[in-house]
Amino acid sequence: KSQKVVAKQIAPKVARKRLFWNTIDESKLKENTFWSQAQEQTSLQLVGLDVDNEEFASLFTSPVNKSPAPKKETAPDVKKPSAKQKIQLIDSRRRMNGSILLTKFKVDYKVLSKQVDSMEYVKAEGNELRGMMQLLPTKDEALALRSYLPPIDAPQSEIDDAVVKLGECEQYMAVMLDVPDAKDKFQCMVFRADFEQHTESIRNGTKLLIEACDSVRNSERFRKVLVYALKLGNALNTGGTSEEVKAITLDSLLKLAEAKAFDRQTSVLHYLVSIIQKNDEDVLKLSEDFVTVKAAERVAVDMLNQQLREMKNGIKLVKKTALKFTPNPTCPMDEAPDTLEDDLLELSQMGKFSLSAEAKIKSLSNEFDNAKSNFSDLLDF
Repeated sequence: KSQKVVAKQIAPKVARKRLFWNTIDESKLKENTFWSQAQEQTSLQLVGLDVDNEEFASLFTSPVNKSPAPKKETAPDVKKPSAKQKIQLIDSRRRMNGSILLTKFKVDYKVLSKQVDSMEYVKAEGNELRGMMQLLPTKDEALALRSYLPPIDAPQSEIDDAVVKLGECEQYMAVMLDVPDAKDKFQCMVFRADFEQHTESIRNGTKLLIEACDSVRNSERFRKVLVYALKLGNALNTGGTSEEVKAITLDSLLKLAEAKAFDRQTSVLHYLVSIIQKNDEDVLKLSEDFVTVKAAERVAVDMLNQQLREMKNGIKLVKKTALKFTPNPTCPMDEAPDTLEDDLLELSQMGKFSLSAEAKIKSLSNEFDNAKSNFSDLLDF
């Protein structure tokens, strides 16, 4: 009898590791969401879950002492002072940098000025055109050059002789002085040179986002991981009581890697993997379902959105500039109807490009909106 009588002892208080996740009120769960489906599908109930209780207790029910990690000291950057440069017609440093660029891009400046004036296609990369645009003379530089050059009504041979005596950068600036709206025209040419690269970047990023969303939504393994995480989190936070939550937010999965056991080595995520390995090892092949998700990590939605917005603004400038320099004797430009505007754009190389590019941008915008809609639907799911 004495062996059957067990004295009641007060259970010692132990510190329990908690998982600070974000829960979802069960009353707010819609019928078509994952967590509602998880409560109904037999394959996601995890009946007979194999868990080593002693191992669980040893990892997550011991006191913990944390010691702050020592801070790393970084040596301050030492900047070397820059030497002063001499100034001639234009700033010597700007002249030197400009000469280096122009020497690499071997072209007759008079021919280039005509190409820029008519916004013709120039065999050059966007960065090269952008560099030449930045070398357009400022007001002060233009004043200095005009003071040096002979008057406009002087013989052309005299003007040419004066230009030849200038350095590479000054020669380029002198030729570009008389190109009207040169900066706007250069911007149009830069936009055209970069267009295919930017459209390909947006299209590839959009495609990856759509494929990644489909991979997450259709992965049965990922669904099981969510249920395993819910079970383990409830065991940590409630100790097996009836106060279990029915759903958690997606960002709660990040807490699994952050929360550590009392041994300071084992994270809740590591322990979750060991539980899954004991019960359903196939779930650990989740990475096979998420190949496109891994690729989509490098896709920045905000950056794609910004690129698309810049392209929409850019094509407006291209059309406006192309129309401005397209002769239309029958109708003032600000009164031209859309049909006439398109006809006028067909008269120049840059105008034709603007019509084709505008159609491609509209298509890209629709594709990107579809990708964002898929992502939003996935978050709701």
